[in-house]
Amino acid sequence: MPKMMWVGLGGAVGAMCRYVVSGLATRLAGATVFPAGTVTVNLLGCFLIGLLGSLIETRQLVSSPMRLLFMTGFLGGFTTFSTYGYESFGLLRTGEIPAMVMNIGIHTLAGLLTVWAGYALARLF
Repeated sequence: MPKMMWVGLGGAVGAMCRYVVSGLATRLAGATVFPAGTVTVNLLGCFLIGLLGSLIETRQLVSSPMRLLFMTGFLGGFTTFSTYGYESFGLLRTGEIPAMVMNIGIHTLAGLLTVWAGYALARLF
């Protein structure tokens, strides 16, 4: 199968998973101004890219097509940093400065921590 097909297939599945996970997280958090669904998807995506990246890098567990499927395709379709920027800008535009600062802070700090956690977890195997 051509490389672009692996990326496209993974991206389609990742986007559908993003839709489901984001909607679930938004409902669980309740209707607020804060974009809980986007934060949840991005943190989970950061964790997964740390975990998979470490496993691929240190153990070479998957072939090149599977790396394209999962890392580039699925996680590319799953994570939503463009949405993060748009929502942060929207919060700024509407004067929701505390929510904007919280959104940026959580994505940045917790994102780095969850990449580290995924990487550290993979090292245990």
